[in-house]
Amino acid sequence: MSEGPLGRIERGINAPSASAIYRLSKVLGVSVNALFADAEQDLHTIRFEGKQDTFLVTIGKEDAILPGRVQSAAGDIIAAFQALEDICNARKRAKIPLLIPFDPTEQGMEALSETARRIMEIQHGIVFDYFELFENQGFRVVVLPMSKDIDSFSYYDPPCQNAFFFLNARKNPERQLFSLAYELGRVFILTYTMQQGTELFASQDEKVPDAHKPFTARHGANRFAATFLMPKKSVCDTVNQLGIQKKHWSYELLLRIKHRFGISAETFLYRLEELDLIDPALDEPLKEKIYDYYDKTKFGEPDFSRRLLTPNGRLWDLVLTGKEVEEGRDEVLRIEQTLKKWKVVKK
Repeated sequence: MSEGPLGRIERGINAPSASAIYRLSKVLGVSVNALFADAEQDLHTIRFEGKQDTFLVTIGKEDAILPGRVQSAAGDIIAAFQALEDICNARKRAKIPLLIPFDPTEQGMEALSETARRIMEIQHGIVFDYFELFENQGFRVVVLPMSKDIDSFSYYDPPCQNAFFFLNARKNPERQLFSLAYELGRVFILTYTMQQGTELFASQDEKVPDAHKPFTARHGANRFAATFLMPKKSVCDTVNQLGIQKKHWSYELLLRIKHRFGISAETFLYRLEELDLIDPALDEPLKEKIYDYYDKTKFGEPDFSRRLLTPNGRLWDLVLTGKEVEEGRDEVLRIEQTLKKWKVVKK
């Protein structure tokens, strides 16, 4: 559409044609009815009930729009993934429900993470390969190189009650694992918000002091991720089994134990503080060492990373399986070229 007609529509001088309305609905990923919703609650209901295609998960006004190239990559990979599942006659629906009621509070998000772990049958256990865990639940996890300012994003798949999680291959394993859990939290927030037909979290207000910041959807997803990766019982049991006293934490011991949970040193220290497992007098000295290392290495992880992750395992397994299906072999070869085009990691 040229600038003149678009400007007249934006200023309310002209109404868009039926063709323009249809194209807008496709680009925005909503039904035509959603464009004419009278109230915000109606819009939530229409968006939730009318979705038939995968769409980008957004849970707050602070969510940035993905660059066009990244959107193109995601679209191609999603189409490739779904085609492979069809060729291989693989399960498309996630094993766990993605619509779980929760309270939009810190305690509510922790309870949600406990519910998710219970449904996944991992309870309070320590998980060493979250990629495998998520893929065994039927989720589509995709790792590919992106610009450094993008950690992750996800797409929700309404017909299959499933999701695609996209992680940046350029981030360290700790960042990738946190991003994976964070995106799952965002999906839970999205589905329940749309089912309820109203905003569940407060909006971000940049003018409010940090001490009075509202509990936003982004904060909720962060809380879900932290408690999902570091369940209270797991952390407390680990500390108690080793007999670590509050005043006996050293920098080396902190790094050694945090590796069990696959998270950053900074995140683990915050969790120890929250659970009252460390002497407050040790907080600042340990933080100084962690931040000093981050400054020197541009946010590298102290003591390096001990997690050996296998990215895109299910995706490339489907490629190999599809090559054995005679009637789908040619399409699989084309899909393989698409994945290589976007440099989808293969190990």
